[in-house]
Order: sequence, then structure tokens, then C-alpha cells
Amino acid sequence: MPGSQVVVAFDTNVLVRILVGDDPSQTKRAERAFLEHAEGQGIFVSMIVLAEVAWVLSAAYEWDRATIHDRLSRLVRTRGVILEEIELVEGALAQYAVGPADFADYLVVGKARSVGASLLTFDKRLGRAEGARLL
Repeated sequence: MPGSQVVVAFDTNVLVRILVGDDPSQTKRAERAFLEHAEGQGIFVSMIVLAEVAWVLSAAYEWDRATIHDRLSRLVRTRGVILEEIELVEGALAQYAVGPADFADYLVVGKARSVGASLLTFDKRLGRAEGARLL
């Protein structure tokens, strides 16, 4: 249909530009695309991208857990952002806020629980999470 908006998916690097704003040219383009598509049919953000965003903000930008949690929470609640398995994402965010493991780890254990599985892990931090057991 002419003039209609379609749902797009955003890659990790686009969301990082919006959250960090460290490259003025890319940030401006990313923000413009975000506003255009959020007001249109929406922006799909996969769990994989959310996990990558959390990792990049921690590893590359050395953001602390509280800041990462705050920014991811705001992102997932933004009008026009479409997520897969929102309850799983929200649960992982809640665990990340208080637990010792990485955000991606809480997504992994949450996904395992969602299919009725327990997660076996060597990760001592994750092994304390509900639904995970140390191997």
C-alpha cells in the first residue's frame, strides 16, 4: 500500500546509538527512524537484540547494572516497540535488577522455564536463579 508503514526490526547497533548517542550522525538517523516507525506500525526488538544491547552497554560502555536495567525497562515499555514474549522479557528484567547473573542469562533460564525445562549450568551466579541448577 502506498504511504503505509511496515513493521521493521532494529538491530543492536541502531538501539545502542539511540541509547548512547556517541556517534552524532548515526544517532540522528537512528532516532529519526525510531520515531517514524514507533509512530507507524512499530519496531520489533528481538530477545537476542535485547541481550546484545545489555552486553554491549556493559562490556563496551561499562554502564552499571542499574543504568542498563533502567534503559532496557524504558525501551520495552516504549509505545511502538514490539517484543516477543514480553512476559519472559519482563521477568528477566526483574531478575536482572536483583540477581547476580547477566541479563542474557535470565532470558535463557526464563526461556527454559517457559517450555517446562530446568536449566543446567556451570555458571554459579545463574545457578541460583529459579529454574536453574548447577551441574
